[in-house]
Amino acid sequence: MRENPLNPSAAAAIHASGVRPLTFMGGERAPVLGGLFFCLYCAFFISLRYRIWIGAPAGAALWMGWLAASRAMGKADPQMWRILRRHRTYRAFYPARGRLNAPYPAYKDFK
Repeated sequence: MRENPLNPSAAAAIHASGVRPLTFMGGERAPVLGGLFFCLYCAFFISLRYRIWIGAPAGAALWMGWLAASRAMGKADPQMWRILRRHRTYRAFYPARGRLNAPYPAYKDFK
């Protein structure tokens, strides 16, 4: 174990496996598996309508596209899926109010 030159009393090694993001097939686990199940679902219903010879390649093409997008997203930021989900919970506009029970401001209508 190496000593910390800035603080010799705090000598703690951080192992790479403890901070490395967990990925599945190059992307985050949830979107990769969700995309796989969605593509299987689409392939099944396309196969019902157009036979298996159309449904299987269509599902495989969807899966390859989704996996490529998931890998690119995972390569850019391994936690981007969580950030995207959190971003979707925010509202587009927060009106400026000083307190919770403040009256809504009257906006002018410029018609």
